[in-house]
Amino acid sequence: MRHQIKHLLITSVLIFFVTTGTHALGAGVQVSGIPELLLNQKYINYDKLTTNISGTFKMERLPFTVGSGIEIGNFLSDLDYGFSLFSDFRAIDFQLVNTCSIYSGIGASVKFLTTDFRNWFIAAGARCFAGVSLLFYDGYLEFYAQQNVVPTYMKNTFIMCLPFETGMRMHF
Repeated sequence: MRHQIKHLLITSVLIFFVTTGTHALGAGVQVSGIPELLLNQKYINYDKLTTNISGTFKMERLPFTVGSGIEIGNFLSDLDYGFSLFSDFRAIDFQLVNTCSIYSGIGASVKFLTTDFRNWFIAAGARCFAGVSLLFYDGYLEFYAQQNVVPTYMKNTFIMCLPFETGMRMHF
């Protein structure tokens, strides 16, 4: 029974993507520098910095962007590393000229980080972003840069992450 439900779910998702045209997308890579403000009840620490390299998928027909990447930096200790996931919804996408547009929206992110592969911790937060994108080569290549504000909660601690992301996508 579980096997049949899994096949039905996969078939339904594939039929949805093929019939609605959401399969048109852009795929690429982005690099992020993430300064962080560690807000505790006793002090504010602003010397935290992590780096993230992510693969991204931007759907053309639906205003969503999803990505997954590897993160390394000093989140809570001297060296934390792990992987991250994010999903963004572009609420505003305004074309300035033929090849340049500005966009903004909201999303969510989650990070799974560790210092020694034994003790993992989860950091999750909402994303609010604004950015600019440029299309080249008849709309096949996109360069973009965006600034995020990500209030993050982790281990009874509130962290304000301010990632600046830049990247490139190929559109299919």
